[in-house]
Amino acid sequence: MPDRNLHAVTPERMYQLAGKCFAGYLGYPSIEHMLRKSSFFSVNLIQNSVSGIYLTEPLRHLYPQMKDADFEGLLDILTEKCRAKEPNPPVSTLFAPDTLISRFQAGDENVQAEVSCSLMGVVHRLLIGCGLYEEAEGICALFLICNITQMQDTDSSLMRKVEFDGLTGLYNRSAGDVHIIDYFRQYPQDSAAVMLIDLDYFKRFNDQYGHDIGDLVLRSAARQMEKCFGRDSVIVRNGGDEFLILLKNRTQKEAAEEIGRFFAEPHLVTHNEKTYRFSFSIGYAMYPEQGTEYHELAMNADIAMYHVKMHHRNQYVQYRQEMRSQKRTQLSFHLGDLVSGIPGAILVYKADETEEILFANDQLFALFECDSMQELLQFSGDSFRNIVHPDDLVRVEREIQSQLKTNPQGLDYVSYRIVTKSGKIKMIDDIGHLVHSPRYGNIFYVFLYDRCQKEQIIADGKEIERAESEQEGTT
Repeated sequence: MPDRNLHAVTPERMYQLAGKCFAGYLGYPSIEHMLRKSSFFSVNLIQNSVSGIYLTEPLRHLYPQMKDADFEGLLDILTEKCRAKEPNPPVSTLFAPDTLISRFQAGDENVQAEVSCSLMGVVHRLLIGCGLYEEAEGICALFLICNITQMQDTDSSLMRKVEFDGLTGLYNRSAGDVHIIDYFRQYPQDSAAVMLIDLDYFKRFNDQYGHDIGDLVLRSAARQMEKCFGRDSVIVRNGGDEFLILLKNRTQKEAAEEIGRFFAEPHLVTHNEKTYRFSFSIGYAMYPEQGTEYHELAMNADIAMYHVKMHHRNQYVQYRQEMRSQKRTQLSFHLGDLVSGIPGAILVYKADETEEILFANDQLFALFECDSMQELLQFSGDSFRNIVHPDDLVRVEREIQSQLKTNPQGLDYVSYRIVTKSGKIKMIDDIGHLVHSPRYGNIFYVFLYDRCQKEQIIADGKEIERAESEQEGTT
């Protein structure tokens, strides 16, 4: 039987699939997670030189010995600590420069071995992979060292589920706390930063576009954090739309520059040809200047983050002592409580030819007999022009434009009919305010009131007042 669609099976796709399968086999949710927890170094075998080195646990504490070593010196350190699994020869023989050069010349571009490594009294299992290639300077090798200790545990897949957040692939809060506390215990002399990151107005994505888009935003935010803050960081989903990051071995200047670069990046995700932009409120505290215990650092980073949220969000700031005295009552009173408690339907839409709906509260759903934002968007075609009764639309838009020309405050007042989901016609009073948003351009904020309901409330009030007056007269 002939093969079909082989043109779609490119080497790049196969390499990506193989990498994901290998990472999954080792118990990691992605290639990126595997690489973040792996060590690597590159060498020139002809010159016996090391051109780059990066170490993570459990090899990190060997960095002072290895950072200035040539390749043979580096190999001696590994040989002292590591024993290759049978039937492989010793590490010193398997990865000796002459051995690797001979294997490359014979056409072998990859060498790997599983080793046991004794470090600080703890035995780890490591997989050492060596890729051989040739450049102008000679034959070179790239070493990748993966910690596969957990593979000894038959419940490693369960352990991964316990350690990582299922949606984003980041550490969950419990696992993140363990890793961060362990880092401070092992490296008390290092300077580091603890960050708290909160997605601004995240509830809007779930309410307005649905939980699928909200989940997409969370996953995109997680990938952007991984890309910016690198593999030598502990990135945690604290829960909901809040993240915590430990930036290891950073000075105050390095942390500020790194956070600034992350903040300056465009934060967006595209789905079905529609782009969703999001922003963050970020607070951070430095170790050891602003806390010598993880709990204290996290609390101070949290205070700094809420300082940002109290000053219009979409910013980052380092903790300062005077932030502790700031009042946080207004933040505990959630925006959702505010918009759900306002006595009227709220609508926000773009003041352009699309008149795209950006926000609506629960009262607006109820006004149109819809159960959710998604249902309202489907019913209205995601546009203000489809909310107004078609026979009133031209008049309404003409009146709005006429009033805006004579009102420097950008206010308008119009009345029109709407048709609800069940076909019921209602008369609406509409008070609008035209403003400019740096993010969306010109937009309308609108309050809508059901005139019949308003008149009934007024009539009921007058009836009660009349009855009370009559009762007082009788008395």
